[in-house]
Amino acid sequence: MKLRNILLAATVAASSLMGCTHRFEEINDNPWTSNDIDVKHVMAFSQAKMYASGHEAWRSSIIMGGAYAQNTACLYSTGMGFTTNDGYTEPTFSLLFKDIIKNIEDSKVRLAQTEGNEHYIAQFDIIKVVNMLRATELYGDIPYSTAGKGFTEGIYYPVYESQEEVLEMMVTDLVNARTAIMASSDEKFTSHDAYDASTGKKDQYTRLANSLLIKIGMLMSEAKPSRGAEIFKMGYTHEGGYITSWADASFVRHVEAGGPWGQHVNGVGIAVEGQVGGFSYAYLSDVALKYMQANHDPRIFRIVAHCDYTGGVSKAVTNPSLYHDFDPFAQAGAEGEFKKVHFRGVRFGDNGDGNRGLFHKKDDGGTQQASFWKDQNAGGRAAYAFENQGQLLTLAGMNPATFNRTMPSIVIGADEVAFLIAEASTIPAYGVNDAEAFRRGVELAISKYDALGFGGGDYENTFSNLYKEQTDANYNHNENKTQYVNDAVARYNAAADKRDIVVTEHWLSQIGNGYNSFSLVNRTGGPSFLNKVVPAEARDYDLPSFDKDPVENADATVDGTFEVVLHRGGVTDYTRPSRFPYPNKELNANGNNVGQAMQRQRGSISEATHFIAVPQWYSKK
Repeated sequence: MKLRNILLAATVAASSLMGCTHRFEEINDNPWTSNDIDVKHVMAFSQAKMYASGHEAWRSSIIMGGAYAQNTACLYSTGMGFTTNDGYTEPTFSLLFKDIIKNIEDSKVRLAQTEGNEHYIAQFDIIKVVNMLRATELYGDIPYSTAGKGFTEGIYYPVYESQEEVLEMMVTDLVNARTAIMASSDEKFTSHDAYDASTGKKDQYTRLANSLLIKIGMLMSEAKPSRGAEIFKMGYTHEGGYITSWADASFVRHVEAGGPWGQHVNGVGIAVEGQVGGFSYAYLSDVALKYMQANHDPRIFRIVAHCDYTGGVSKAVTNPSLYHDFDPFAQAGAEGEFKKVHFRGVRFGDNGDGNRGLFHKKDDGGTQQASFWKDQNAGGRAAYAFENQGQLLTLAGMNPATFNRTMPSIVIGADEVAFLIAEASTIPAYGVNDAEAFRRGVELAISKYDALGFGGGDYENTFSNLYKEQTDANYNHNENKTQYVNDAVARYNAAADKRDIVVTEHWLSQIGNGYNSFSLVNRTGGPSFLNKVVPAEARDYDLPSFDKDPVENADATVDGTFEVVLHRGGVTDYTRPSRFPYPNKELNANGNNVGQAMQRQRGSISEATHFIAVPQWYSKK
């Protein structure tokens, strides 16, 4: 109830900030001032808003970010196809710069007018870094020092700083904020705080600041590792500690109040549920799913499911009686091969026959594609009904039982911090040697869903038991969780390239968070089985060619292969994009500053190279 009241108050604050008709005299004197809504409500709004837009999250996290990173896939194929759509890449920019940041800056000015608010201003500085870190990871150079100051200073066309400058300003803000917070006491902090944790506020924000310093330090691992190591250690060695468990990790709770388009739901989750414009077509990628299957990843029972789109809402298929011989670890066939398996991912490309084609039929010349959801391809064909063979022909979706409207949003995860420390331990320039960090990262990634109260627990129990009942009588789910961690550590110990093993597990842990996934792949280039440039042999795909439909005809035989297009190269000539483009609105309104920033980032790279293929400063070159 307390959480609901905090969020509802934040909504009132948001509405007032965007449409106040109060205090006319002051507004006439200073038309850019904000209103008198209590800053505590503005703070909760500024914390939760970046996670609460289904419109934005569907586009930026699912269609673009996760698809770029290739741990998930979306059949709105702009991301996977390396093309552009301003409608998909603009919403994050507008959400942050046209809404959240200006309210943060205004609140800081108002707080500074009264003594004793240093800790409060420090909280806003940390919230600003959280929001702006997402912006620079996606877009590159951004306005930082003057962004959001239309209310307070009349700056309507902010200058863009270089990404290196932005990160350094974040470091300064975090260090100063940490000092102010440590000088304060828990009783001074407001209860209207949407960042939740199981520790006192002073400890929570100190650890959050230090963990963000660790993250920024690692963000420099490719561009400037010597400076990155210095910043990393500002957080890693500080007496206040960093996030080491889910108890001290900051996260935002979400509730259903306000409906799908309201201010309180989880944006990614409501999009996965298909409630903000239609079915989201959010699936596991073929490469991520097969990696999980090959290593018997226990998370497959929590984060993967078939979708049921009955009634216009995407839900997980939860009825175990529909299934037979259920085996989530059986892998789809290789190129030129058709296998009937329960979970199959989406191949990396923008052409339907290539990314989800099952087989070609010579008798009618058609290509059969996998189903989007339960019974989507059934029609009047009994063999294709889900309870028959349809369950073996349906794509593996991001599980709506887990990724839903009330799932928590993690500000920076305990698993993420552990993986960053583990990665730093593999880079000599960082001077870190934490031999247990990798194990901690994997353990925290496995335990995350129960620790933070994600949904999907019942689904996990039901389907892990179903696998035991129908396929492997010796399967023990809890033992498999322990075994997965031990096997991952064994892979790490045996690997010549230990960093790649760390990055791979980090990448898997971020399934469902397209923003973090994109940043990780963009910075490290990993996992190593991903290609920066789609190779010639991965641009087409050979489907097995049968004399007739092998689903309806047990005596169908393979007669060669049928080549289909998989990836068409997009606007980058098959090169994986390194950034989101700046929005058309910003190019029109603030063109001089944006143009200078684009030219600075392009450097000597030819104009023939599309801007989204120009590496960011932090990108692996």
